Amino acid sequence: MTSLRYFGFSALSLMLLAGCSPRVAVSFWKIGTPADSVRPGYTVIHAEGKTRHCYPITYWGDDEETDTYHQLHHHGVAVESELMAYRIYFDKKQTVDVYCKRTPQLELAQSYWYPNDSLLAAGYGDDILRVSGTVGVGSVKYWDGKFRHIVDITQRSQQIVKQTRNKATIKVSAEEWLTEKGRVFLHTQYTMRAGHRDMRCDVKVDKPTEGLCTGVQTIPAKGVSPDSETLHVELENGVLLASWGTDWPVNDSAKYAKETVGLGVFIPKAYAGEMVQDKNNNLCLLKLSDVSHKYLADIRQYSEWYTAHFYLTACGATKENHPVATNATEWFEYLRRWAKSLR
Repeated sequence: MTSLRYFGFSALSLMLLAGCSPRVAVSFWKIGTPADSVRPGYTVIHAEGKTRHCYPITYWGDDEETDTYHQLHHHGVAVESELMAYRIYFDKKQTVDVYCKRTPQLELAQSYWYPNDSLLAAGYGDDILRVSGTVGVGSVKYWDGKFRHIVDITQRSQQIVKQTRNKATIKVSAEEWLTEKGRVFLHTQYTMRAGHRDMRCDVKVDKPTEGLCTGVQTIPAKGVSPDSETLHVELENGVLLASWGTDWPVNDSAKYAKETVGLGVFIPKAYAGEMVQDKNNNLCLLKLSDVSHKYLADIRQYSEWYTAHFYLTACGATKENHPVATNATEWFEYLRRWAKSLR
């Protein structure tokens, strides 16, 4: 019998078999103190060996001098479908990290990204990727001949833009980012749909900006092992970047097993520039579109924005009960089929 992973409807089929209807959810928690117990949604979270007093938020911003990474639980906003979850680090990296589902279900409202032993025994998923200082999968970075994080900004923020049962959008903003062309407002918006493992990323800046890039990391994140493979290829409709490999997902190699992971990014032809890489990152420069104009009535002027978009996805070959791929060849074939329908 042919494996379900070769059929486009396999994800929905598995969810129906598991009794799970397609949904999405967001997880965005500010770390506070016991005094925040009066706030709606306040809860106590035990994770990373710490007890945290947290409350849900929809927006948070701060300047570059603040340790924003430790202001939020799981270190940034997260979004999930039944098949996959992603978080975005709230610091200069703005890196997309991956949490994989063993069975199709929403989990972050119980695991808060860090499932305990009881949840793991009950079949919950977990973080499957060690991103370190890389691009992760589908993060927006800067390339000037070398790979750079987004630094020299006046304020960094994250926001839940929209959440319904079937679609959720989160946004990362870097305000007044200092570039060679002056100060730029950079907005990176990720949208996830129910029943999907992939996300769409929309990038917007208020000035023509060169050097923005995205892509996938090598696995492991630092140096390539014998079973690591990468792909960067120009398709008829755009550029496909991919990687496959095995690594420990966290530094605790005693408690956690190695995970075999596949990563993929597709950039439509209109936005795909030069493909570049270093030893840890497989990248493509982003070409921004023509100016889009929006009239701002409150200040009676037009706002000009330059835009691009791309797509990202991931696979947990050793974590998922029914992975879409179990080796690099299958993963790269899956990505080629996936990319065909994207524009």
